[in-house]
Amino acid sequence: MSPTSEHGEFDDPKKSAFSLEYYDSSWEREYMERLEKDTNVKKWTKNHGIRIPYFDSDGKFHTFAPDFLVELADGTVEIHEIKGTHFLSNPITKKKHEAAEKWCKDRKMNFKMISKHR
Repeated sequence: MSPTSEHGEFDDPKKSAFSLEYYDSSWEREYMERLEKDTNVKKWTKNHGIRIPYFDSDGKFHTFAPDFLVELADGTVEIHEIKGTHFLSNPITKKKHEAAEKWCKDRKMNFKMISKHR
């Protein structure tokens, strides 16, 4: 199933500090619903302001905003990134994920990739 490029507002999330969260695709909206129902998830947000630096294959500096900041019931903090499996072999995607893994490790956080099929 391909994600639609719908953008919208996820109203009244119970596990977010915000009264609404914005999503950029149907997959993100579905994942928000999953986070809300997951008893192992204490808090989550897309409105986190995190920008992870990375260098592309030409050495040019960039940053990217990961999809979700999640705190689990046991206190573990994680970054969750949703990506279609068709993007996983993309060199830019690989650079971003390597940077995210290091960024999270340096902060004693976990990086979790959630991949979906088209």
